[in-house]
Amino acid sequence: MSVEAITVCVGYADFLAATLPENLPVLDEIVVVTTPEDEETRKVCRKHNVFHVLSEDHQRGGPFNKARLINRALDQIGCDDWVLHLDADIVLPRQFRRLLDWSHLDERCLYGADRQRVVGWDEWQAFKRYVDRWDNHTHEMGWWFHPQYPLMSRLISSIHGYTPIGAFQLFHSSELIQYNSHQRRYPIKHGDAARTDHQFALQWDRRFRQLLPEVLVLHLESEPGSHGANWCGRTTKRFGPAANLTEDSRWPKRHKHHHHHHHHRPDPPPKPDPPPDPPPSV
Repeated sequence: MSVEAITVCVGYADFLAATLPENLPVLDEIVVVTTPEDEETRKVCRKHNVFHVLSEDHQRGGPFNKARLINRALDQIGCDDWVLHLDADIVLPRQFRRLLDWSHLDERCLYGADRQRVVGWDEWQAFKRYVDRWDNHTHEMGWWFHPQYPLMSRLISSIHGYTPIGAFQLFHSSELIQYNSHQRRYPIKHGDAARTDHQFALQWDRRFRQLLPEVLVLHLESEPGSHGANWCGRTTKRFGPAANLTEDSRWPKRHKHHHHHHHHRPDPPPKPDPPPDPPPSV
């Protein structure tokens, strides 16, 4: 079997620089879609000899229409076997291909995987140092379930059931064309990165939406963030060694104060002393 991945990377080159070296050995090919002005992502792709497509479609119909970029990537793949939609901040396990072989994949299915959160550059470096000591998946899994690296939630709808989300969606290329006419695409009407992966997954019946329990991927984060912090474009700080980061390493740039102002709330005035007790009655 072969696996070709597609990834959208706009303002995520710092993550892509960390994930590409881990993912390339377990993939047959990867197509990255970015923008003409994202020179940092283009530089990372050139460094690793990764085919990348330039597009400005994300600006059509919203602040960050990720679905249009995903569809652009689907138009570029040459894979006639398995296709993996993978976010730029996701790291695949080193035994990924063996795990797929064990799973006896059904070409009719859309597969998802659980994610484990690794927050911060230092935690990522510590994780890699530990995994490098082992050469079998059992030890990797034993470490990956450590409480220090919590599992992220699955999407299980009370209406639709389990739905593989866009961080990891594995499907057979033959399923892109259904009933010889219907082409499965990512819905483009939302205008940002929310919900479009969910609706893409709902094009498969529930019996064909399956979890790969052996596959546990890592979700790299630069800092603890709120849910959906980057759905309309990058807002979290850069991912990298602390020595290379500054307070301005954010998208968009945060406002600088040129004077030393104290923005704390002033202390309340002291309460007046209570009135003295009245004199005793005669």
